[in-house]
Amino acid sequence: MNLEALILIPMAGGALACLAGLRSAVWARWVSLVSLAAALGVALSWWGAAPLTGDGLPGGGRWVALSARPWIPEFGISLFLGIDGLSLLLVLLTLFLGVLAVAVSWREIGERVGFFHFNLLWTITGLLGVFLSLDLFLFFFFWELMIVPMYFLIGIWGHENRHDAAVKFFLFTQASGLLMLTAIIGLHVAYARQT
Repeated sequence: MNLEALILIPMAGGALACLAGLRSAVWARWVSLVSLAAALGVALSWWGAAPLTGDGLPGGGRWVALSARPWIPEFGISLFLGIDGLSLLLVLLTLFLGVLAVAVSWREIGERVGFFHFNLLWTITGLLGVFLSLDLFLFFFFWELMIVPMYFLIGIWGHENRHDAAVKFFLFTQASGLLMLTAIIGLHVAYARQT
């Protein structure tokens, strides 16, 4: 199984959950749970396939899996994904917490259930992309992808002062994202020819 599947499973699951939520809230919940469980199964298969090191992490300081495909070759931007022992641990933790979030929200979320699961799974997709990205621009793309659905999760299903909290979250993360994009462009201008 390739690394793109690990990102595409929750992304497609979120879209399917949104569509399933138009017919039944229960279907949206099941689609979310199954897609996260499938992604967790993919990640667990890498844990079992890679040899463990003395510290209990797979890979022995090497990459467990790598994937590189051209994306915007004119600027040297590619879909360069990789997973090592530490990022695999973070991916497993993210997917496990995603399954728990779906289970906990099963009876708590009663309105716009499909849209809730869409936003939850796309936030998880962004997190997985952040942990797997080996290209700085791809990292930035997944970072920004995670922010928009998180804004809706906070703004619609949050508690007290949720609208203020959502706006503050969005403004602070966009400011830090702009700083990060400026640094990425600066690194490209300064070191693109050397690397």
